[in-house]
Amino acid sequence: MSTGELSDTEFLAAIEAATYPGDQFGHRGHLRLGWVCLRAHGFDAGLERIRTLVRTYATALGAAEKFHETMTRAWAERMQVALDETPGPDSFEAFLSMHPELLDSKLLGRHYRKETLESPRAKAGWVPPDLQPLPLRKQATPGAPVDTR
Repeated sequence: MSTGELSDTEFLAAIEAATYPGDQFGHRGHLRLGWVCLRAHGFDAGLERIRTLVRTYATALGAAEKFHETMTRAWAERMQVALDETPGPDSFEAFLSMHPELLDSKLLGRHYRKETLESPRAKAGWVPPDLQPLPLRKQATPGAPVDTR
């Protein structure tokens, strides 16, 4: 099973139920989860949803120690910037075709020293970039409706 074989709803349900094969939940799967959650809930609530789902999924697969807060948030920030730039695509594949840079799993290396990302501090909590700032996402307007697709 690949992420492309499932609808967004089926993919999300498989992650929630921890039935999606762990050996197939790599970088692309994490991106898709981010895309689904950020589109549905906006940045703040979407990031919290991503955190919860990844932690729960990893724990169910016996890999709770793999959760990494800084990487989770930094990737969500990068995804949100891309979503802000191109809010129109209704498919994950179309979105990725407009933002192929996101497929580079080493992209955060532009923003963080390796030692920083590998530190226990970065794994446990948010650590800001120490090489180059992350691109700035649009800030939510208070009271603005959240896209709930």
